[in-house]
Amino acid sequence: MTTDLVTYYGQTPIIDQLVDKYGVCLEKLDRETKLLLRVTLSTYIVMQQEYTPTEYPVSTALEDGLCELVIPDSIPQDLYDVCSILKGLTTLEAETLLEALQHQIRWGNARQAVS
Repeated sequence: MTTDLVTYYGQTPIIDQLVDKYGVCLEKLDRETKLLLRVTLSTYIVMQQEYTPTEYPVSTALEDGLCELVIPDSIPQDLYDVCSILKGLTTLEAETLLEALQHQIRWGNARQAVS
């Protein structure tokens, strides 16, 4: 089994939905979207120390984490769609996705091309 798989790190119904839409290695998401998702999930995890997933959803983390870094009009639609799927995400699930994204960005299907 390849370690690019999201399922290598953990499997839950929410992650199943993400995999169903974007592939077992999230291969339908480009590198930029994966990088931005990583920022969003990190923001979400930090805020879960003070709030619940209902009080502070992933979609709010998207707005809080990226609107200062990225021009809001340039945030990929796929990222909004991913955040919609991740409604109710637990901290453990978010950590699971971060591990998979980290591997994909560094070693897997989203690594930067070497010039």
